[in-house]
Amino acid sequence: MSQENVEIVREWIDAFNRGGLEESMHLLDPEIEWTTTKAYLEAGTYEGHEGVRKYVRKATAAWEDVQLEPETLIDAGQRVVVPLRVTARGRQAHTAGELKWALLAEIQGGMIVRMRNYENETEALKAAGRQE
Repeated sequence: MSQENVEIVREWIDAFNRGGLEESMHLLDPEIEWTTTKAYLEAGTYEGHEGVRKYVRKATAAWEDVQLEPETLIDAGQRVVVPLRVTARGRQAHTAGELKWALLAEIQGGMIVRMRNYENETEALKAAGRQE
């Protein structure tokens, strides 16, 4: 099952990169809970599809061409750790931007039910109960 979970997260990232959040929503549980931990990522907990839409709109308001570039996808059983780089271009100045963090996704019933952003891979692995 855990390799299936890795593939679900990979599919979500691919769909997001292809067509943005709406293209990827079918892989998010309707009652998803997404928690961000950094102020520049609109820190807070966002619930359900509408909450995720609100978070992504706020976090990307100044950016376009947002792309998620995973360094790897780490199998953590029911969870998947994804150290990633986010690249985008400013809407006004058209300058390139880059941000790195780690995402911890929890899968149930073939859908992502929880996501949490961490400052780095080590923190996400610790939260997933794995040390590498």
